[in-house]
Amino acid sequence: MNRPPLSAMIVDDEPIARQRIRRLLGRESDFHIIGDFGSVAECESVAASAAPDLLLLDVRMPERNGFEVLASFEARGVHPFVIFVTAYAEYAVEAFGVEAVDYLLKPFDDDRFAKAIARARILLVNERETGEESPKTPGLGAERSSATRLRDRLLVNDGGRVLFVPAREIEMVQAAGKHVKIFVNGHCYLARQALRDVEARLDNSHFVRVHRSTIINVEQITELHPLFHGDYEIVLKRGIRVTLSRRFRSRILPFLVGPWPT
Repeated sequence: MNRPPLSAMIVDDEPIARQRIRRLLGRESDFHIIGDFGSVAECESVAASAAPDLLLLDVRMPERNGFEVLASFEARGVHPFVIFVTAYAEYAVEAFGVEAVDYLLKPFDDDRFAKAIARARILLVNERETGEESPKTPGLGAERSSATRLRDRLLVNDGGRVLFVPAREIEMVQAAGKHVKIFVNGHCYLARQALRDVEARLDNSHFVRVHRSTIINVEQITELHPLFHGDYEIVLKRGIRVTLSRRFRSRILPFLVGPWPT
């Protein structure tokens, strides 16, 4: 069955940047560009009627920033997936908050762009297939969009690069002052974010708070040993040892088969 093309809109105040994005997106045969705009006013004048599936959006523009543009789209009942394309790494955490598909940091190469589009395509096709199987209720665009994007990725800033991190690969998250340390496949990334905010983003069927400063991926647990005063030591796959505070012990219970070790 032939599917209609996925629609995309480009919003960037830099003409050269728009031209390059248009050229790269033109290589993707299943995407149709419904417009590229150099100003916020231009894109908003057609947004409600055009309703793009994907928005490639700059962050810093003269009239308004990209987050305000995205909010205005959603206020009009338009809920596109978004890839931010910017020269500024410091907005990555905010992009994380609005569940962006990706955060492309200029200058980026062609392969990096293609990977971002591939991620968007998976989400968009999944949303369309879900809609075909079960009719979508009018007025629930925001909830549907949010459910589709749920908790499957984080954006982390790594020395000026912004990395896409699949949540399932996260081993542990620890508070570090005003930052958190995110441990992924043996690497540690530092993000300026409150631990409670990261916890809210993670799937509680896989991630659990075991200490006031530590969240772990339960799939990483290999051993559990009793300590003193109701505390336990958890050993993760890479040999990392963390403390399970008795205050948080009840949160591990849903994952435990049998009695507590003594």
